[in-house]
Amino acid sequence: MAGRFLGCSVTGSSHIDGKIPCQDAWQVKKTAMGLVACVSDGAGSAQYSHLGSKQLIDKVCEALAQEKTIGESAIVSLKTAISEARKCVALQGEISDYHATLCGVATSHEGSLVFHIGDGIVIGINPEDWSDFIVSEPENGEFAETTYFFTLPDWQSHLRIMCAPERYKLWFLMSDGAASFAALTNPYRPTTNFLLPIHNYLASVDDTTGRHALKNTLNDPRTNSITNDDKTLVWLLNE
Repeated sequence: MAGRFLGCSVTGSSHIDGKIPCQDAWQVKKTAMGLVACVSDGAGSAQYSHLGSKQLIDKVCEALAQEKTIGESAIVSLKTAISEARKCVALQGEISDYHATLCGVATSHEGSLVFHIGDGIVIGINPEDWSDFIVSEPENGEFAETTYFFTLPDWQSHLRIMCAPERYKLWFLMSDGAASFAALTNPYRPTTNFLLPIHNYLASVDDTTGRHALKNTLNDPRTNSITNDDKTLVWLLNE
């Protein structure tokens, strides 16, 4: 299955002011099935969360890229990869210093496997009918501005997995920062007047032009007026 993707992370204004690195990370790999994509948002309160987010997506994408189906074997590989990422960061220091969320999707001709820990949003859309979509919503903690991370002891109880039908060929993955303007709430759904023009444009241009446009969009002063957080947006299209 052929597919296209583009993604971008930009550093939030609060991180620039505080000389803090971008704590978001993203990665997409082509697989025998289609594509596997991950977005991770490192916790602002964790010293090395930018390293935790990167190591997590590296492990997960590498593991799922080896899978030939999105069945039980892929789910086992996903959980094993998260466990391996936990072991890696624990060897480097206090595991809580590497707190990060995870949202991702593995696509195939049979459908897609969506997986999620914590906040951020994954949206799958039927490109023939934008009213037909599926959403993996953020899971926030008991208190405002809190969520769940792969580094917590009970991470498995917060790992949410769902299978999406094959008609959802268009996917947007976003960190909490980007979700603040790219998704609507109550109920969660795509911001069509924002995401539809992005999809139409990215689908019509080459990757270099698309990456430049996506970065400029995420760095637009209007988005910075909505959030000072890091912002990551990944676009996938199965063709």
